[in-house]
Amino acid sequence: MTLRVFGDAAAFLDIAGPSLLAHEAENALLLGVATSVRDGRRYGNAPPFFACVDDGSAVTATAVRTPPYNLLLGRGAISDWEPIAEHLAVGEADLPGVNAESDTGLRFAEWWSASQRVRHRVTMRQRLYQLTDVTHPVGVPGRARWADIADAELLAGWVDAFSAEAIPSSPASDAIALVARHLAARTLLVWDDGGLVSMAASTRATPHGGSVSLVYTPPGKRGHGYASACVATLSQRILESGRRFCTLFTNLDNPTSNRIYQRMGYRALTDFLEVRFTRTAERD
Repeated sequence: MTLRVFGDAAAFLDIAGPSLLAHEAENALLLGVATSVRDGRRYGNAPPFFACVDDGSAVTATAVRTPPYNLLLGRGAISDWEPIAEHLAVGEADLPGVNAESDTGLRFAEWWSASQRVRHRVTMRQRLYQLTDVTHPVGVPGRARWADIADAELLAGWVDAFSAEAIPSSPASDAIALVARHLAARTLLVWDDGGLVSMAASTRATPHGGSVSLVYTPPGKRGHGYASACVATLSQRILESGRRFCTLFTNLDNPTSNRIYQRMGYRALTDFLEVRFTRTAERD
């Protein structure tokens, strides 16, 4: 097997792209991040990491990291990521964690823990869903519209609240800059019922798909179907833009959201783990 490490996203996608696209929906997170970096998105100040393993006839493992975020492993053979792990270990990479399909993520975490003398802990169990046809909720008051500049301050606060609630172990994002990017791209949809009551964003587009994220309704506005209506409308607009499918992740500890998304047409694809690493001298 041959390990290939790339200095830029475009070169990585030229080589690893066909393998990733063979399972485009399952690789939507890794593929979407790499595509965003190629198109100019910066996730942090440190250089991103791109790598793949080639068995001589095909790419069998892929990895992307945009520090300070976790390492992302693509779908592939269950242990073909080992050359990537060995390269990172030699370089003394200080990985905060890994995101991958469940079996791959756990095996990588066990390998990394033994190699680097760190502890690993599963911090989130997720399910990846795919939608190709939308079933819209009925009877939800209000309407959908694209967010605009007048909404920016409120929505930045919602982004912070979403992060604290949904992804507390992830590094804090610049909510103001994130909202500004979505406003410029017209990718942040809000549900308005006499005022803003919910939001959802289209993120990390791939050649044939789009992902839904930043789904948030303030606690006092929940239970009215606003998030369902907002996500269903956004998913429909993604499909109408020419994409074949939408994907989204759910936290498996939240059965309510999993049921809601299934009712609008999202179907389970595979399960993921987020695993975090801590030094053995530190407390979990």
